[in-house]
Amino acid sequence: MYSSTGRSRWPLVIGAAAAVIVIGGGVVFATTRGGEPTAAPTSSAPAASVTPSPTSTGSSGAGDDEDAAPPTGCLGGQDRNAAMVLAAQEAASHSSYGAVEVATAFYRFIWQSPVPSGSDVQTVEGSIFSSSAPTSFSDLAATYEQYPNLSQGDVADGTPFHLSTTNGLWMVDPNSTADRVTVNIAAGYVVDGALSPTKSTAQGFVLQWEDGAWHVVEGVQPDGETLANGGVRYTGGC
Repeated sequence: MYSSTGRSRWPLVIGAAAAVIVIGGGVVFATTRGGEPTAAPTSSAPAASVTPSPTSTGSSGAGDDEDAAPPTGCLGGQDRNAAMVLAAQEAASHSSYGAVEVATAFYRFIWQSPVPSGSDVQTVEGSIFSSSAPTSFSDLAATYEQYPNLSQGDVADGTPFHLSTTNGLWMVDPNSTADRVTVNIAAGYVVDGALSPTKSTAQGFVLQWEDGAWHVVEGVQPDGETLANGGVRYTGGC
């Protein structure tokens, strides 16, 4: 994922920390809307505006959302390996809901420490990225070599962590189309096996429908305020 200057593009789009509180033993994002807790991540860099959408579908609709199940946040299973990502990609429908599930599976896979095995990284690189994804973004192995801790200090180096979507949020940019969808996600950190009461992260991904499946094109920095006001809770999570 190196740019033409020799540096990875990932530091430009890494998730920002979010304020959270604990209710009933689980992470709940601090800002609330309509009685439901929602995320309030902060952004350290400018981000494209994402207008809240109650239905969380693209402006053109995604064709079959009415018939698709709302995102669970765990479509490929509870594991965080290549098999999970590929299972989610294969099962995801051609809808904005399907794009959310694939983006979430990809996020859960990449955002963990220790980082995925070399063989899993190679498998995911060969299947998940769009043909239009820049090499500076799609070279996961190079990114992990340069940035072995993608949390960039949110979690201390060497401390095991991964993401939980149990109380997470998703949102689809209304400028999305049936075949190109921007998905914004907020999820909590699980640190040393325990859901953190203070740490969460947010990230956006652009996905393209090609060759009969959703593929990741690039990462984008989500707008924290609009995600807080328009985010939708996963129906399941893991």
